[in-house]
Amino acid sequence: MMINCKRGLAVLLVFCAQWGAAQGLADVMQYSRQDPLGSARTMGMGGAMTALGADLGAIWSNPAGLGMYRSSDLSFSVAPGAGGASTRYLGNKSVTAEPHLIVGQLGVALTMPMLSADFKRGTFAIGYTPLNDFHQRAEWTGETEGNSITQQFAQQANGTAFDSLWYYHPFDAELAWYTYMIDTVAGSSDSYSPAFSSDQVRQELRRDRTGRMGETTIAFGTSYRDQLHIGCSAGIVSAEMNRVDVYREIKTSGPSPLQELTFNDRLEISGSGAYWAFGLILQPQQMPFRLGWSYRSGTVLSIEDFYQVDASATFAGSGTFAAESPSSFVEYKIRTPRRHQLGLSWTFGKLAVLSLDYAQTDFAKAGFTSDDFYGEDVEAIQNDIEDDFKLEQQYRFGLEVRAEEEWRIRLGGGWRSMAAAPITNGFGDNNGAIIEGSASMVHAALGAEYRTETWYTGATYRHSSTADGRKLYGLGPEVATGRTGLGLLMLTIGARY
Repeated sequence: MMINCKRGLAVLLVFCAQWGAAQGLADVMQYSRQDPLGSARTMGMGGAMTALGADLGAIWSNPAGLGMYRSSDLSFSVAPGAGGASTRYLGNKSVTAEPHLIVGQLGVALTMPMLSADFKRGTFAIGYTPLNDFHQRAEWTGETEGNSITQQFAQQANGTAFDSLWYYHPFDAELAWYTYMIDTVAGSSDSYSPAFSSDQVRQELRRDRTGRMGETTIAFGTSYRDQLHIGCSAGIVSAEMNRVDVYREIKTSGPSPLQELTFNDRLEISGSGAYWAFGLILQPQQMPFRLGWSYRSGTVLSIEDFYQVDASATFAGSGTFAAESPSSFVEYKIRTPRRHQLGLSWTFGKLAVLSLDYAQTDFAKAGFTSDDFYGEDVEAIQNDIEDDFKLEQQYRFGLEVRAEEEWRIRLGGGWRSMAAAPITNGFGDNNGAIIEGSASMVHAALGAEYRTETWYTGATYRHSSTADGRKLYGLGPEVATGRTGLGLLMLTIGARY
């Protein structure tokens, strides 16, 4: 019996460590991985803009594209959309969405002559590009018997005296203790039993998330003899996100007097950082193709993180008990990895343009530092980044067809690989759970634009879909699966002068 108990404790500690590490890794992944949106044209071309130019989308994709401008440009984009999920948990399916409105790419490019026979023109540009749209609503629900988050809290608290829970577990087991979701075993001060044990309960998790991540950039591009286009840029990345997770268990049958429990997790983050980029586009004379390359440095994001949890439990005949955690405010820095992009575009006279992009980002090169964490915790997170994160590869394509003189029809899409290995326990078992935000993603877009010599307007619908696999709580035996998605209708209007 003693051997079994020790082994059970070891298993618990391994699982809890893996769960906690996964949460830290999810933060690094969420703010390191980008899904730029841009203008209606950028989205309509599937983001494959590395070898294209004379477009404000070059501010993000490849600043060398600014060197192709022959006139100045001003544009503004806005997008209504919805971020949601299609999920499965314990045999139940849920489909949700959160309507919202975001500002897309906006900016201005000023083209002017240069006093050189080889470099005839130069273009300065300033613009804003959204890198991530965090808006999302997702729900998971299902019934289970003999499995409860109260069992996790009891195991988490075991070995810690009840009057010390506030120090070691202020956001979980401490709240469970004060709301009687767990209680000490008779005659003990550090052994606990859960309120739900053999009961059948309906488990629910609802996530409401808002926010965005974007960059404001200053860029310059020029052209050497209209064959080699050169550009560079520097900018500020900013991020804001608010997230509320509401976890509930409602008893459907069983002996426990506990009827319902609720945990509300509230997270608010804000941060900023700087980056720089450089790019080239080769356009051989009398040839229908262009070759592009761009490099983007990593960004050191300084993040401010506010976190708080409140809990409540309702008992038959005893009423409702509530507790609130202390507020947690921490600061940390995330170093995002650098990115390389290659592009090829092919022009079919004045009829069509085909563009292909390849990009790679090694997320194992990301970094995490903080003076608000213990040194060993920072080291553990960094080791997990290097062990679990991996090289992401992206493939994007776009096709633009000219219909008559003023109209352009666009079709684009892309795929990116997983950026981290699936989550495993201490014994190497993989149950389908993944680090949030690390899964492979596909996207597709369809759009049209009306363009004259002096102004243009266009619209593109884009939908992205990402695989999802998670546990509703750390030691939950079941994995929820499904996909998260984001649909946006990007509307752009601009003028050239």
